[in-house]
Amino acid sequence: MSLIATKLFIKKSWLWLKTYWYFPLALFYTVMMYIIFRKDGSAAVGALDIKSDSFKAQMKTIDAIHKAEKDEKEKINKKFIETLDKVDVELKKNNEKLDRTKKKRVKEIVEEHSQDPEKLAELVKESFGFEIME
Repeated sequence: MSLIATKLFIKKSWLWLKTYWYFPLALFYTVMMYIIFRKDGSAAVGALDIKSDSFKAQMKTIDAIHKAEKDEKEKINKKFIETLDKVDVELKKNNEKLDRTKKKRVKEIVEEHSQDPEKLAELVKESFGFEIME
């Protein structure tokens, strides 16, 4: 009777193994990975910590650059509005209107020369015929 029971067990086991072969393979793979990597677990955690710190530092740098760009853009827009107001006042004195092309030209001048007030005043004088005093 034990020989028959053993044959039956082997046949059923073989059928199960042919059908669900990936379970024993996954178990074998998991055991092998545990054996291989159990010794150096702290190094893996350390590498993840370093990567996390690097990510945080990169995010801080990106945030700082974005803030600087945003501040610079706000500064240029403020300078543009001030210059536009001054140009508009001067043009009203001469009974001229500030049309779309003149506004566009003022914006170009301010964007290109917002760091150099002297060059900005010179270009406004050349383009519109009057000086802007700071």
